[in-house]
Amino acid sequence: MSAEPTQSSQRADGSRGAGPTVRAAALILTDRGLLLVRQQRLDRSYWLLPGGGVKFGESLAEALRRELLEELCIEIEPGRPLALVEAISGDMAHYPKHVVHVIVQATLNDATAPVRLGEDPAVLEARYFTREALHELTVRPSIGPFLEACCEALPHQMQYLGVVW
Repeated sequence: MSAEPTQSSQRADGSRGAGPTVRAAALILTDRGLLLVRQQRLDRSYWLLPGGGVKFGESLAEALRRELLEELCIEIEPGRPLALVEAISGDMAHYPKHVVHVIVQATLNDATAPVRLGEDPAVLEARYFTREALHELTVRPSIGPFLEACCEALPHQMQYLGVVW
């Protein structure tokens, strides 16, 4: 980790800064379904689109390629941004978190490549889900209806999904 300050909400010393974190999230649809990863924080398990924080000076596409290789050992080709959603903690005093998620359509470079867990300890599991199975999941941020709609057809233009927590 660099000792130089960054523009993200995470400082080099691990403390939180004033700005939000930008997270690139890959929406990968295959004949197997929608790819999601499971994480656990504060004794809560949830599913989310694979991806991660964008480093200062890194493009969304570069961040997605790096994160998917680290998390799931897969190579992808990022496409166009599909949506933007903000996750802002309702209790900044106890859980200061503000994440701007940029959801980007992405395709696997090798559609037959198995998904396996990489070196990111936060990722506990990765699976493909059908549209019908999505409504039974706890998805973070809370964008389940958007993901279900994407399984039918991708939006024609980028959408703002609002502030959710």
